[in-house]
Amino acid sequence: MSSIGIPSRAPVKRRVPCGAPGFSLTEVMVVMVIMAVLAAIAIPSYTSRLPASRANGAARALLTDLQLARMQASSENNNYVVTFSTANNSYSIYNDVNNNFASVGPEVSEIVKPVVLADSFSGIRFGHVSSTDPDGGSITAAVTFPGTPPSVTFMPAGLAQSGYVFIKPSEDTTRTDRQRAVGVRPTGRVRLYTYSGGWQ
Repeated sequence: MSSIGIPSRAPVKRRVPCGAPGFSLTEVMVVMVIMAVLAAIAIPSYTSRLPASRANGAARALLTDLQLARMQASSENNNYVVTFSTANNSYSIYNDVNNNFASVGPEVSEIVKPVVLADSFSGIRFGHVSSTDPDGGSITAAVTFPGTPPSVTFMPAGLAQSGYVFIKPSEDTTRTDRQRAVGVRPTGRVRLYTYSGGWQ
């Protein structure tokens, strides 16, 4: 009885029917085994594609920076210079305001953008595996632009020195399909090349 004279009811116990929906331990274990097998198949495939993806990303980033330097030279009516360091696997873009890079060299006050490949693309460096460039000539260096350091100058008229920059995964010594090349023509045109039995 409750304090006000109303009979109190005992709490009702509900039973879960034996056939209620759910997963058995066996079913959960089977699903986990299947997931582990799929992961074992997918992870090696993914990791093997990473170097090619990073090399492609580094080449596209360089392509964009060279195109930007060319456009800036035209819009600002002065030279833009991109220098390369194969020792550090880096390049720097300079706004050559007084057009004296050829005689003075790099000036710290004129640097616009320094880039180190490894900062954004781990395991990627300047280098090549193929012995011929996209023109069919012999590759003599990872960066074939003239000068010390190697550099390309984009002039207000859109012209530039011709040359190539070769990029590859550090681990590749014989594999050719993951290397990339970025080339500049005397007209200032910049192009990205991939390798599949030959430069394309």
